[in-house]
Amino acid sequence: MGENILSVELNIEGIYDSFKPAEKKVADYVLHNRREIVSHSITRVAREAGVSEATIVKFCKTLGYSGFQELKILLARSEARNPVEKIYGEIEPHDDMETISAKIFPIYEESLNKTRELLNTADIDYCARKIIKARRLFFFGFGASGIVALDAEQKFKRIGYRAEAIIESHAQETQASLLEEGDLVIAISHSGRTVDLIRSLKLSQENRAEIIAITAGYRSPVADLAEKIIPIPSPETPFRGSAMASRLAQLVAVDCLFLGVVTREFDKAQKALSKTRVALSRTKT
Repeated sequence: MGENILSVELNIEGIYDSFKPAEKKVADYVLHNRREIVSHSITRVAREAGVSEATIVKFCKTLGYSGFQELKILLARSEARNPVEKIYGEIEPHDDMETISAKIFPIYEESLNKTRELLNTADIDYCARKIIKARRLFFFGFGASGIVALDAEQKFKRIGYRAEAIIESHAQETQASLLEEGDLVIAISHSGRTVDLIRSLKLSQENRAEIIAITAGYRSPVADLAEKIIPIPSPETPFRGSAMASRLAQLVAVDCLFLGVVTREFDKAQKALSKTRVALSRTKT
């Protein structure tokens, strides 16, 4: 990742759930005091965050930094390039639609910008090639991630791939137990910690299927089971339960994979799309 505030923020968000309680205090402090921390000593940060200096050092090491000083350097460099911090107001019960639009669209924009920063073209290229070589393609996901899995199934089916989205736990475990070498599972999970999905992926792995994960949980059980991770941001959004911004990031990741496949298999994809387009046109008046 590049050395900017988004990278530090995304790094923290990506492994936030794996932090111990004391480290989460440091994470929260850093995320809410990005500008001020540049001029603070480790002693002051420890005091204000309510942790020991040793915890701050461990926190920095967990993020992959040499120590507190490197964290401060990264924050200072990003502040020089990005002096204006965007502030998103939470949606309130009394907000009208004009206010809601003014608040929600910048959140989507930020989610897309973070996703663009995180996506590694070499990883997308690698995963696209894996899809092309796969015998069968399965998309595993639950809830909002299941909606993205269904979208992915529709896209890849339209270009002639044996693709299937499985978004129910029993069906997922059943299919996972029947996978074979040459099959590819793309697991879609915001947290990377959904118990049923982890169980299905372990079964998939036992049957020698390959696994790719689209997740914000870079150091999660789902990420650990995957051969390759396509990271997405973990945005703080109003009404987090609806997973609005994170779902958008997942859809973008799927679209990148889809287009990566289409550009490499253009003639095949074009023929399949033409056939499906003709078939679908017959359903319209």
